[in-house]
Amino acid sequence: MKRKVTAISLAILLALLMVLVGCSKEETPASSSKASASTSTAVAADTSTQDEPRTYSWFLRSQFITWLRDLKWYDVAEERTGIHVDYVEGPLELNDTFNEVDQRLASGTLPDGTMLRLAQAKVYGAQGAFVDLRPYIEKYAPNIQAYLDANPDYERLISSDDGAIYAMIRESPVLADFIGYRADHFRAVGIDPAEVTTVEDLTEAMRALKAYYGKDNPNYYPFSGRENAPTRFAYLFDAASYADAEGSSGIYYSHEKDYSFDIKAPRAYEWIQTIKTWYDEGLINPSWIDGTNTEGDWESQMLSGNASLFLDFYNRAEWFMTNGGPDNDPDFDMQVLPWLVDDEGNILKQTSALLWRSDNAVAINASCDEETIRTILEFIDYFYSEEGMILANWGVEGESFKTNEDGSREFIVDYTAEESKPEGTKKWSFLSDRQTVCKPVDQEAFYAWNTPLIAEAASRYLVPEALLARPVLVYTTEQEQELSNLVASVYNAELAGLTGFIVGNTPLNEETWNAFVEQMDALGLQRIEDIQYEAYKTTFGL
Repeated sequence: MKRKVTAISLAILLALLMVLVGCSKEETPASSSKASASTSTAVAADTSTQDEPRTYSWFLRSQFITWLRDLKWYDVAEERTGIHVDYVEGPLELNDTFNEVDQRLASGTLPDGTMLRLAQAKVYGAQGAFVDLRPYIEKYAPNIQAYLDANPDYERLISSDDGAIYAMIRESPVLADFIGYRADHFRAVGIDPAEVTTVEDLTEAMRALKAYYGKDNPNYYPFSGRENAPTRFAYLFDAASYADAEGSSGIYYSHEKDYSFDIKAPRAYEWIQTIKTWYDEGLINPSWIDGTNTEGDWESQMLSGNASLFLDFYNRAEWFMTNGGPDNDPDFDMQVLPWLVDDEGNILKQTSALLWRSDNAVAINASCDEETIRTILEFIDYFYSEEGMILANWGVEGESFKTNEDGSREFIVDYTAEESKPEGTKKWSFLSDRQTVCKPVDQEAFYAWNTPLIAEAASRYLVPEALLARPVLVYTTEQEQELSNLVASVYNAELAGLTGFIVGNTPLNEETWNAFVEQMDALGLQRIEDIQYEAYKTTFGL
């Protein structure tokens, strides 16, 4: 769950006015940082006569810096631009990193730039802590400006009420979870995966698997997984939470993709009825339902043959193939099931990751002089140019990819070999779901940078017509605070109520279901939905 962004206090305001350190000064880290900030000196923008690259300092989560240091394409970017970034290591955990931004603002030790939440940038930017990037983008960053012009929703998202742009946010890959299945199990039982097209077909397949593999094995359950089992299946019944121009329902805040559900959806009751049927018939692992099945438990069940299906991250099928599956069973064959459809043949749309995530923002310290601002923007702008996008998404032609006669690109380095290199080893890696630099994502390249199994499935299934629209909403500080408090209690209460229905602690009928929905509304669900809708209208200017 997101943690609230606290409004800047009087002490922080005074610190900003009195002790914000200039960009060319050495930074003193807060106690939770792992390294001190580097010196950043403003130099002439024309590097033709400079022996040393232009530099600036940047505060970033320590894990992200570790990833950056190993990337071959990042080194090439610094060489081509003549700009070097001195990274200042933040904490290991993401929320701790965001909290340290607050601390550094108060103490005047924030480096030239920082990662942060978009809401933080807007709050602190309006109070003078961050640069309004808009005029500098127009002046120094033509590729970013072209991106803004081509993506008005993005520009509206990052713009503050006064029209200022205090931060940018990077693109993320459009991802959704897949149903993985043991193809060897399906073959042994005589199940044709091409005929498993509806939820009813899936249920019948699980019954056949249970009869075959569970006959003499009480530990076998066809479907297994980790974390919040019931919520993962809501999309199959058009019961995911949402926010759009018509309204909002369910907890969308911090659950845009994962564990997204709406108990007020027309088919929500059918959703829980179906999961209860699976539970009662032993088709789904009961420990997954009651919340005690760990990730390790799930992995062990899949690898040992005590489960045949899962619903999880898009590349998990390959993970099982390369992490012991064939070693345990030479017939082990994990594949990806096509999207399920309704009775009319329409794809049951899956929740997907947001294209622009508000916790992936970057901002420039207001104490920076114009030359440093220019240097920072020119470095970021490079990744929005055609050359920079090719480099960050494909690498260097002839070294990591080739261009075919039809103009398409193809990786010529092996995904498994590169990604298996130990930490501290330079490698080609294009995992754009990791935060490295602020840049667009070539979705085709991201899907292609996988093993053949996942690359093929991703290119075939991760298409717009199969994914639910998931807008990024911008909340005010007050809305963030209220939502974080409400969601903490309401979401857990919903999970407990749904689990009670499934395992039989609470009778499941229309009367008890309606009473449950009313109870959740009284607890705060309706208020959450109201705030989400207000945020949608504000975000999109309705």
